[in-house]
Amino acid sequence: MGSVNYCFSQDYHAITGSNYAGALGVHNNPASIVNTPYPWDLTLFGIQAKYQTNAITVIDYSLLSSPANSKFLITGRDFSRYGNAQANINLLNTRISLGKKRAIAFGASMRTVSNLSTEPYNYKDTIQSVQSFFSMNTGTGPLGAKLRSSNLLEGYLTYGQTILDHPSYRLNGALTIKLNRGLAGAHANLQDVKHQEIAINGEPDYLVSSGQIAYGYSANLDPWENNQGSNEKLKSLLNGSRYSFSLDAGLELIIKPPGVPGYMDDEESYFDYDWKIAASLIDVGRSQYNYGENSRQGSIVAPGFTANSLDLKFDSTITGLSEFSDSLATLMPLNEYTGHFNMYSPARFILNIDRYIWGAWFVNAELSVNMTALLGKKRLYVKDMNLLRITPRWETRRWGMYLPIQVNTKGQFWIGAAAKAGPLLIGFHNLGNVFSKNKMANGGGFIAFTIRPGKRVTQGKKQKMLDCPKY
Repeated sequence: MGSVNYCFSQDYHAITGSNYAGALGVHNNPASIVNTPYPWDLTLFGIQAKYQTNAITVIDYSLLSSPANSKFLITGRDFSRYGNAQANINLLNTRISLGKKRAIAFGASMRTVSNLSTEPYNYKDTIQSVQSFFSMNTGTGPLGAKLRSSNLLEGYLTYGQTILDHPSYRLNGALTIKLNRGLAGAHANLQDVKHQEIAINGEPDYLVSSGQIAYGYSANLDPWENNQGSNEKLKSLLNGSRYSFSLDAGLELIIKPPGVPGYMDDEESYFDYDWKIAASLIDVGRSQYNYGENSRQGSIVAPGFTANSLDLKFDSTITGLSEFSDSLATLMPLNEYTGHFNMYSPARFILNIDRYIWGAWFVNAELSVNMTALLGKKRLYVKDMNLLRITPRWETRRWGMYLPIQVNTKGQFWIGAAAKAGPLLIGFHNLGNVFSKNKMANGGGFIAFTIRPGKRVTQGKKQKMLDCPKY
């Protein structure tokens, strides 16, 4: 009953708030594409992954050591398990300015998200059966677990412009429309499972007296369940997918310097600022999936069944979901899921403040608040792991050093690091992955390759859209 979560946010967080974030900044606040001193930029590719869990611990392994001697331990004791992870691939993300006060952005992404969490339960590595699990959890309960998973291919289009331009401030706004195809999705609920100790023919056993179970998955995963060939599996991901959409919206308030040229003056002081205050609403929407043929739901009926019967039914002969469903149907009545299901994206409100210090030094602070809980318990949705982050950075056009410090929604404290060298951006969410041998279960990293024009700035009517890239 461990847990892993995946979430949508495309978290190249070291560059959040930067004038040089370009097309990657659009995923945190669409309005960020306007105040950027380049006529265009193109992120050829970006890859990002982040994860956390309290269910397992990886030991004797870091990114500076060999994995040959690494081990993982399933965490014991009585507590609720959780985990978070995300992964995304950004392809050909492009930003083009239409003068100093307008810009567009577009591109494609592959994104994956899942949520799995459990009610408190006790665990030791000596557990070998349902019987032994219940014996360790007498008096614990009710037991439960929840899974949400969504994988999609997404294209987006963003338009941003200056709304107000005052001598002391400038307000930019933008809207993103995203069209997605659900590649694979799943959800599962196990809730209100109650058990009690009994004796059968003088032998100890455990009666499972109540509970509900529900599990559904997308039909384009059926070729995997039915062991079809690789070509059929890949074709099914697209042929069986459904279209849906989501929206992002953002505002960015630029507080201009009081007539003193900034460090960017050699490029163009128009883009300089003392403060940049941004607010955005991200991932308001959903993905859709057709139900697979082995999607089921049911409730335990009186008098229930025993732990021993579970051990007999679910042994090594269970090799897939179809065998699992058939065995479960002999213990309790099950109904098929039909039609389709929606998985709502991790909608969140983001407040970001960027402060210019001196030279090429800045400090960025961000608060991210999940909004999906407002949908209620009956909707299927995922949540983001971000909560609070502060990032000091030193950054010029070509070079950058970043030190993101964050506290996530599970209260974990991470110190990360990132660097930019020309077109290359690379970073780690948690330096414990690099320097500690017991932190690999929590962290992640990112890498992106972005090209920009050799000429320096957006120049209004003289904008040089076709300048050659400079690496």
